[in-house]
Amino acid sequence: MKTSTGVLPLTINDLRERQFNNASLSEEERQALINYDSYRINYLNASDTEEEFHKRYFELQAKANLAPYNEFLKDRYQE
Repeated sequence: MKTSTGVLPLTINDLRERQFNNASLSEEERQALINYDSYRINYLNASDTEEEFHKRYFELQAKANLAPYNEFLKDRYQE
């Protein structure tokens, strides 16, 4: 993935890996993980069918792999 700066964004999955490796996370990074986890559970639980659940699950995997983690600091992802 090429960006205008040549640097890939730091994603939710990158933060998970850092957390798993016992690297320290900033308060903002921890909040992004909390928001993502809460959003993920609520979004998946709102599925009406198994097919919709799988579609949403795939969508969330893509977001966790590709979206900058600070996306999950936006109001719509906060409880």
